[in-house]
Amino acid sequence: MKGYNKEIRDHYDFFLDLISEKKIVKSKQIILEIKNNNRNWYFGSTEVNHIKKEVPISLLIEQSKRDNKYGIKLRCSTLTCEPFFRFDSDGPAHRNDDPSIPLDKQSITTPHFNHFNAQGKSIAYKTSQLLNENDSDAIVNDINIGLSHFCFETNISMYNNDLPEVVERSPELPIPVCISAFFNGAKFE
Repeated sequence: MKGYNKEIRDHYDFFLDLISEKKIVKSKQIILEIKNNNRNWYFGSTEVNHIKKEVPISLLIEQSKRDNKYGIKLRCSTLTCEPFFRFDSDGPAHRNDDPSIPLDKQSITTPHFNHFNAQGKSIAYKTSQLLNENDSDAIVNDINIGLSHFCFETNISMYNNDLPEVVERSPELPIPVCISAFFNGAKFE
């Protein structure tokens, strides 16, 4: 996400509306499954309905199998092909290259949110909860707490104002041959 996003810059009011207006998530559970292109990560997604606009918005979640770091993203293909808002629980610090921000405040460590400014530049920031060590630890260590914080920050809920839940799909265990044969009507002697 280096450089500038021209689509967001040119449609900045639409971008702000996508973040701030109420959105309804379609699924109560977002099921994480092993990613097809990277077996070390889980992936899950659901659609989100904007309360005022009929636009395709996707809520995307990725989680590492090794260390449980995760990311949550919002994407709207009618605005831009890249996510327009995201949360990173871990990873490198983000440098907000902005002359109006003092140099010692430009580096934003994770966890942090990423959005765009009016020029289409990706900007990282921390909420007061992410600045609080105890709250930040809870958000980083529990993907569902992180998802609830993300939903609060982006005005997402379900129709009954509940929040969705992230669930890892358990891999199906193979049925042993003798049990399988029993259920298929085979006789043992």
